[in-house]
Amino acid sequence: MTVVTIPILPSPDLDATARFYATLGFTTQERHPEYLLASRPDGAELHFYEQEKVDPKTDAGGCYLRFTSATEARSLHETWSALSLDGARLDAPVETDYGLLEFALVDPHGNLVRVGGFLGH
Repeated sequence: MTVVTIPILPSPDLDATARFYATLGFTTQERHPEYLLASRPDGAELHFYEQEKVDPKTDAGGCYLRFTSATEARSLHETWSALSLDGARLDAPVETDYGLLEFALVDPHGNLVRVGGFLGH
């Protein structure tokens, strides 16, 4: 049996969310009045639900995209760094003491997307 866990994040504007994540390489797979499914060719998938008001201090969600290697994570960071990510924050990658290269992206609505890959792989 295979189980896949997919985060469901809040968004006050699903159209804006779809446009932002398209910039990051996500393609809208399904769009409903109050729900959005988006995925990347590498298999990453995010779901968003409409929430009229999102307060990043109390409502924002988060997720972790883990790659097999630090090289893959670093490559994604380089790709995203070259983009115009208005309203978002992209942190520099860091090598952790627990064996991962990690960085964080905070989307315009305050959702945290942390990305990592194993060092030495």
